Amino acid sequence: MIWALLLLAIVLLMFLLVPVWYRRPQDVNDQSEENLRLYEERSREVAASDLDDARKQALQLELDREFLAAAATAEQGLSSVDVRKRWPLALALLVVSLLATLALYQQWGAGDQLRATELLQKAAEAELSKNEQTELLALLEVSAQRYPDNAEWSYLLGRMSLNNGDYERADEVFSALLLTLPEEAVADRASLLSLLAQARFFGGGQQVDAGIYKLMQDSLALQPNQPQTRGLAGMMAFELGQYRDAIQHWQRLWQSLPDTPETRVLVQGIERAAERLREQGETVDLSFLQRAELKVLVEVSDAVRAQLDPQTTVFVLARDPEGPPMPLAAQRLTLADLPQLVTLNDSQAMVADMNLSSAAKVTVTARISLSGEPIAQSGDWQAELTDVSNKHEGVLTLRISEQLP
Repeated sequence: MIWALLLLAIVLLMFLLVPVWYRRPQDVNDQSEENLRLYEERSREVAASDLDDARKQALQLELDREFLAAAATAEQGLSSVDVRKRWPLALALLVVSLLATLALYQQWGAGDQLRATELLQKAAEAELSKNEQTELLALLEVSAQRYPDNAEWSYLLGRMSLNNGDYERADEVFSALLLTLPEEAVADRASLLSLLAQARFFGGGQQVDAGIYKLMQDSLALQPNQPQTRGLAGMMAFELGQYRDAIQHWQRLWQSLPDTPETRVLVQGIERAAERLREQGETVDLSFLQRAELKVLVEVSDAVRAQLDPQTTVFVLARDPEGPPMPLAAQRLTLADLPQLVTLNDSQAMVADMNLSSAAKVTVTARISLSGEPIAQSGDWQAELTDVSNKHEGVLTLRISEQLP
């Protein structure tokens, strides 16, 4: 394409530069004829005047000189002055033409990217047709080759190849990307390791080997909270006969999820792995399969209640004292609801992989929030219990009476 554009630029330059170097003879003739007409007209006026002969001769001589000077100037302008002016213009036209050529090349070359982006956006909203999928795959292949320094196109090519069942191509793309990706790109490397393991797993007829499982382990070492990778790692460990590893993977995944039909299937896998270990004479503790749950009675002192609007927001929270401030479980009430018996459990997690079952010890807080936000602020009222087992039996009582400074 670039050669076609350069050829077009040359053709355009021919049209642009001809007027610079070539001046039409007609333009010169027109000016000469006008000079001659003025000369003859003034000569007739001098001859018809009442001046004496000496004065007439002097004026005629002056007219002759002006006419000759104008003719000489016109000829010299064609041979020198105009030539000097033409070179800067010619150079400017050349630069503009080349820049326009490169701009057109970039625009036309980016057309593939624009079309690929359009199809990717469409794929996020609806399923692409067979022809659109074929077109998108071809566009990604072209873009990945044209822009090797842009890892995004290669990544998308690998993902689509994996989704389309071209596991060999996905393997090639992901392997190449891992070689170029910097070590500090932890999240990206973790994702690529997991995808590469999947490409090799499915490409090998869903047969697991130690190398594929190692890729999964390396991925989880970089980013432990990958639910899909964690689940697949447990399955691969089970297939390799590493049942305790399988239980550990699935336990962590189970603890990060709410109680749903999908997690019950996960429990079945954990129990099968435990059964295999018992057959080998090993003991297995599955007490972790009991879901964490806390019952909290929230009360408020009469003095505090008298100062506040009954519709003021009340939060009941459980959080990991050694983890981020994000609650593991939370409920929202109003002051008018108190006293209230609240149950905190995994279904109230704010983030999928951070719930009540994932922390052995928690801090339980009941807070009257004047701002309506869960983050504590000066002037809020609260009560708190620390170092509480996430499987505490019985009812915890929190009576709100302290104001935060």
